[in-house]
Amino acid sequence: MSERSRGIVLQHIRYGDTSLIVKVFSEQDGLQSFLIKGAFSRQSKFRPALFQPLTFIEYVSRHKASRDLQFMTEVGVEIPFNTLYTDVKKSSIIIFIGELLSKTIVESTPNQALFDFVHNAVLWLDLSHGKYADFHLHFCLELSRYLGFYPKTDRYEANNVFDLMNGVFRPFSPSLIHFIPEAESRAFKQLCSTSLEQLENLDLTLESRRFLLQHIIVYYQLHVPGFRGMQSHEILKVVLS
Repeated sequence: MSERSRGIVLQHIRYGDTSLIVKVFSEQDGLQSFLIKGAFSRQSKFRPALFQPLTFIEYVSRHKASRDLQFMTEVGVEIPFNTLYTDVKKSSIIIFIGELLSKTIVESTPNQALFDFVHNAVLWLDLSHGKYADFHLHFCLELSRYLGFYPKTDRYEANNVFDLMNGVFRPFSPSLIHFIPEAESRAFKQLCSTSLEQLENLDLTLESRRFLLQHIIVYYQLHVPGFRGMQSHEILKVVLS
């Protein structure tokens, strides 16, 4: 039986000479992998451009739970982006977010709240004409909320450090192994308290931004099983400098 759904492309991998394997975060089915046969052939109606990272697609598939690779019978763009693929900085952020999501979304079950969060956040970035250099940091923190390890900020005090292992602000102790130092923890707390609409008012230095990103990646490594770090954040260091 065919079903129609919305999806967010997370990643694509070339398969053979003409085909693609595409990972999609589906609104109806969670994480799904699709084999797109002949995507690089001239006759294909499924062009590779449809499967760029974080493209919003609408598609029809014959879903079978017993099958590792699903097949699409129709696909199109749900919402065309205005700036994500033409702005170098935004494109770099999108590559980073796509990699992060592909390493953290593993359930093949629907998660409407997470789908809506990703959908709305990416749209905000596409339409943003102001300051968005801290968007990736904000996205990482908000994603951790849906993954179950958002930082606890209710007991923060000015001299605290952030304990990455336990996800809380606390006084420094020599027993701490993974933590954000006091000065940077203040910036981290500010980031946690800033909404998407308030990002333009966040005044992080380039050094603080890089430092926090490194520690947020460690935070993910400590809390997401099998998470071994990121590669695309090195691109962000250059592009957002």
